[in-house]
Amino acid sequence: MMVLVCVSFFSTAGQVCAEPGKGNSDTDTTELEKEKDEAEGQLEDINASIEELASEKADAEEELDQVSESLTEILTEIGLLDAEIADKEVEIADAEAAYNAAVEEERKQYEAMKVRIRYMYEKGDSSYVELLATSGSFSELLTKADYVEDLYEYDRKMLSDYEEIARQVAELKERLEDEKLELVSLRSQSEEEKKYLEAMQADLESSAENYAREIAEAQEEAAEYEALIAKKNAEIKRRKAEAERRAKEEARRRAEEKRKAEEKRKAEEKRKAEEEAKRKAAESAEATESAEATEATKAETENGEEAEREAKEARQSGEVSNGGSTYDISSISSASGSEKGKDIAAFACKYIGNPYVPGGTSLTNGADCSGFVYAVYDSFGIKVPRTSYDLRSAGKEVSYSDAQPGDVVCYPGHVGIYIGNGMIVHASTQKTGIKVSNAKYREFICVRRIL
Repeated sequence: MMVLVCVSFFSTAGQVCAEPGKGNSDTDTTELEKEKDEAEGQLEDINASIEELASEKADAEEELDQVSESLTEILTEIGLLDAEIADKEVEIADAEAAYNAAVEEERKQYEAMKVRIRYMYEKGDSSYVELLATSGSFSELLTKADYVEDLYEYDRKMLSDYEEIARQVAELKERLEDEKLELVSLRSQSEEEKKYLEAMQADLESSAENYAREIAEAQEEAAEYEALIAKKNAEIKRRKAEAERRAKEEARRRAEEKRKAEEKRKAEEKRKAEEEAKRKAAESAEATESAEATEATKAETENGEEAEREAKEARQSGEVSNGGSTYDISSISSASGSEKGKDIAAFACKYIGNPYVPGGTSLTNGADCSGFVYAVYDSFGIKVPRTSYDLRSAGKEVSYSDAQPGDVVCYPGHVGIYIGNGMIVHASTQKTGIKVSNAKYREFICVRRIL
């Protein structure tokens, strides 16, 4: 993992300036600056890793919220199924009671019918016959016979009705039991889904905790690199100050020697000859320097005009293309600020997608963060410092709320070009190359206006 690599580098590089007050005979200022740049690159990688971990943690937390919602829905569904099963059991019990009551009524009706039939047949030679014999007329006899037949028909109908009720109640009970079995099966499935979601919830909670721990570790590592970079910057500053002091001392010594040598010159002719030679040499050097300066100014003007032309074309179309990809830059023209700054911002966006190369200053073949800023401004004939540290002092400082396209946003060990609408274009990392990011994707130090 990247963090482990950073720890190894930190433990080695941290020894370079362990005693800044005493200096280090094995490592000069150039070596210190190289090590500082390496540390800044490592810090950028760690910050990129923190951003990626934070994004993954947010994704895990979002998925955890979704799983929790699903789990709540399953628990609610199980509760509803439990209530339905309980209701169904009550309905089954009611149906069973109704069935038993119907069977009992059927039995009673059957027994009553048997008693009536038996009674009639047992009394048939007297009461039943007497019932018919005592009829006053044939029509009355038929009426009484019809009555007996109706009584039989009633008994058969009542028995048939109770049998039908018992059958219907039995079918209802069977259907209710089938519905209960289906509800029990659904509840079992819901329980299985609940177990699965609970396991997923536990895994996601564990993942979120792991991401939080890794982010904390990476932030701690980043703080160590920031301390190391600050320490190296202090040592570099001390050594530069010491070198300047020694250079001034040497200049004073040489000036004194030259003055004494000049006082010893006694021959006026030799002095005049030397002065004449110096004058001619100075005129020749001045003429050569003037010609070179004129040629350089012409080349810079031509390059600047070409860059301005490309930038204006991009701003007019509202988009730039590179490597088959097209990017919308219409917001640059609508932002407040100078036209030159907007041209620089639009020109910088032409190289989105190109590679990040440590130490590079090529807009096409690759550049690091400060090399990218340097190359963009150089294309317009504008000279800016080459390092992210020195860019913090370039131009003049403005507040972030007043930032305009073309301004340089400075971060610890990193720089980017502001393009308006709260965004920057910058050479981010070796992994992502030149890209557009939110200007506040990390804490910045200052905003510098070059133009």
